[in-house]
Amino acid sequence: MGPIYIGVDLGTTLRRKSTGIASLVQKDNMPCILTLPEHIISDDELIRSAISAFTGNSAEIIIGIDAPLSKPSHGTMRECEKRLRKHGIACYPSGSEWVSNWVDKGIALREWAENELGAKAIEVYPYAARRKMDIGALEKKKRKKGRKVIQTGLYPVISGLDGITGEKLLSDDELDAILSAYTAYCEGTGFAIEIDGEDGSIYIPQKRRNNMISEY
Repeated sequence: MGPIYIGVDLGTTLRRKSTGIASLVQKDNMPCILTLPEHIISDDELIRSAISAFTGNSAEIIIGIDAPLSKPSHGTMRECEKRLRKHGIACYPSGSEWVSNWVDKGIALREWAENELGAKAIEVYPYAARRKMDIGALEKKKRKKGRKVIQTGLYPVISGLDGITGEKLLSDDELDAILSAYTAYCEGTGFAIEIDGEDGSIYIPQKRRNNMISEY
């Protein structure tokens, strides 16, 4: 089996389904989705079990996690977050108390993925990916109209997506999971940008027509 690219839109609540998990493979030099994303409550064991089921027997696993995977060295924002904000891409301040559970959950998931699966785990940001890819950049993902625009925009990017969804409109968590998996795919194939800093990095897809990343 070739590389597996997994995306996790990590939620924190156990009261409803808030975590989306999707996986991609490469087929005919394109990212390809074979099964619908999982949409589950954010129980650690359920999340890890779902990820493990997606990995199969692949020797190469890259997991894009939509959650901060490090904490600021000082203050409430990491350098990579400040760099994104300078370019008009809003993001949560990972050092704020109100997101601390989310950050801790993301860090724990990264450590498990690296230690137990031997995976490469990277921090991704689906909203920044949509901005970079110009897919529903101005749409609200919680609204039906916004999700339809985003899903339709992903059809030419993700092989097989239109076939497995049919008439089904995916949730925002599921769409973010696909975008997270796509960013993992870009990292594995050399088409991701690392927005780095001394206290962490965020990966986003790059525009293939322009390999210059100096603007970040």
